[in-house]
Amino acid sequence: MNSGINVNDPTVVAAFQSALLHQGIIALLIFATLGLAWVTVRAWRPAAAQTGAGAAADPPGPALADPPGPALADPPGPALAELAEPAWRQLLRIGFGLLWIFDGILQAQPKMAVGLPSAVIEPLAAASPRWVQQVVNWAGTNWSYHPMQAGASAVWIQVGIGIWMLVSARGPLSRLAGLVSIGWGLVVWAFGEAFGSIFAPGLTWLFGAPGAVLIYCVAGAMIALPERAWRTQRLGQAVLGGLGLFLVGMAVLQAWPGRGFWQGTSHGQAGTLTGMVQTMAGTPQPGFLSSWISGFGSFDAAHASSAGWAPIPTACCRWRCWPSPGTWPWPARRRRPLSPPRPRRRGSAGRTGSG
Repeated sequence: MNSGINVNDPTVVAAFQSALLHQGIIALLIFATLGLAWVTVRAWRPAAAQTGAGAAADPPGPALADPPGPALADPPGPALAELAEPAWRQLLRIGFGLLWIFDGILQAQPKMAVGLPSAVIEPLAAASPRWVQQVVNWAGTNWSYHPMQAGASAVWIQVGIGIWMLVSARGPLSRLAGLVSIGWGLVVWAFGEAFGSIFAPGLTWLFGAPGAVLIYCVAGAMIALPERAWRTQRLGQAVLGGLGLFLVGMAVLQAWPGRGFWQGTSHGQAGTLTGMVQTMAGTPQPGFLSSWISGFGSFDAAHASSAGWAPIPTACCRWRCWPSPGTWPWPARRRRPLSPPRPRRRGSAGRTGSG
């Protein structure tokens, strides 16, 4: 997977910036063309529909003038309320749109374009089965042949998905943005995260299993749903049920004996959790964070049973303490109407004071 290119070479940095600029111009022209076509279609369709409806509604004969007086506006009703996008769908769409843009900005680094296959993808697939390594190596090798173009394309794909989610609030285009988010998320999950390392030994949610990008896929699937699905409690029940099964399953895997989480050291080597913590402590970071992580690694090496038990009730409690399905999406609390004050009887104050 190693392309043999020095990531600190100024020529490499200039080549990546040039590819990024050229692809950005092409993407801008594509978005401008699609936007102009969309605006034209939206402006033409209502005019044509209004002309056809007016010709069909007006009967032959002299036109009747409106009676004098102020024009009466249509009263607001449930039809206007249904036009509003569900609040939690809007929050999900805008939030993950910004996350996709932020991911694209982080991807726009020469080191990410050149060193991604050898520094990120290859270590993730090292502990996976052979067929996973072959799939990931195929993707990493193709990336290494054209690192500048591949890196710039990944940047603009992620930024484009984020912008698409932000500007498409309703309708088929918004749901299509969710589907595209699912597709690209699965590509990143399979080739960039080695299927979330779910086939590697020592699977645990403490290490990020089953892959952080699957959260983007779940969010895209929820955005791709019709809006009528957001107006019932079934979606909330399905999300909470799936989250509960996931957390309980991860708790069972964490408690399963023989997976290395109950031993601080095994045959003179660090256990699964201790080894991960010690590796994270050696990464470049502020000194106080490194000391905290090193302290936890020492505690886990000496008291592996206590450290292994802690995530189990945490996962179960996070699922059990989640809001009930009947309150998701959490509706605004309706204020109870105030009853008018009761009229006080004359002389009641005097009888109370004298009594």
